[in-house]
Amino acid sequence: MFRLAMKSFTIGSLVAISTASSVFAQIPIIRDLDLVQAPNFSCGPHLRTYIVKPLDNRQGLGIRCVKFSEGKPGTSIPRLAWYGEGNWGGATYRHVGQAIYRSSNLVGFASDIYGNGENIHNNFPGNLKVEVSGSTIRVTGAWNEEWHLVKATSYKPLPRPKTCGGYFDEYRVSDLAGSRQGSGLRCVLRVGPNNTTWFGNGNWEGSTYSHIGTRSFNGYGASDVCTQGFGPICNTFGWGSLKFTSVPGGFNVTGAWSEKWR
Repeated sequence: MFRLAMKSFTIGSLVAISTASSVFAQIPIIRDLDLVQAPNFSCGPHLRTYIVKPLDNRQGLGIRCVKFSEGKPGTSIPRLAWYGEGNWGGATYRHVGQAIYRSSNLVGFASDIYGNGENIHNNFPGNLKVEVSGSTIRVTGAWNEEWHLVKATSYKPLPRPKTCGGYFDEYRVSDLAGSRQGSGLRCVLRVGPNNTTWFGNGNWEGSTYSHIGTRSFNGYGASDVCTQGFGPICNTFGWGSLKFTSVPGGFNVTGAWSEKWR
């Protein structure tokens, strides 16, 4: 289960997080792409949407929903966290990842979610090299791909996952006070700093949601993936708005949320 040592993490942004620092001064340029059909998929207004291009001869496609934060050299705060899915050569995959500075290099950690019909299930414990340049993210090492920032793209999401697989600390979610009807799944990365990035989904009062959560210097935050296949709930929760309290078997999450993770 989820290791209970809380550590901080964050994600650096392509867009300026602070006007006082040149580290966050890059403004990505969103490219228009020639698509056969009208673009109909984006990760929603609170996340960046990327399409994936292989740097080798693999055939396939995919999307990445990326949340940026304030990570910088000398900290264990992620500069970026993401949820990704797609297929390579017809084999489907989905994963959660985060990239953290080691010296001046961004090192990526990612794990595949599996057990929901996915064909690929691998783990990447720090063997990814991540380079952010304007509207492009290049990931090499164990992977060999480029992500290109877009407004939207033509993509049909995989069915919603119901289990995380063996590489995550998996939690089932219910309302902390017991008043809201609903349930959820939380897939928390084990690779990289403990208790940092997670992917979650579920429903409250019959309305579905999906989100990506991670940490910054001021604490935890999360953003919904609000698009077809992921759910209509579309909120974002600023850094420090989510408070985690360790309890036997999991966490109580309070602040902007009121959830029991077990």
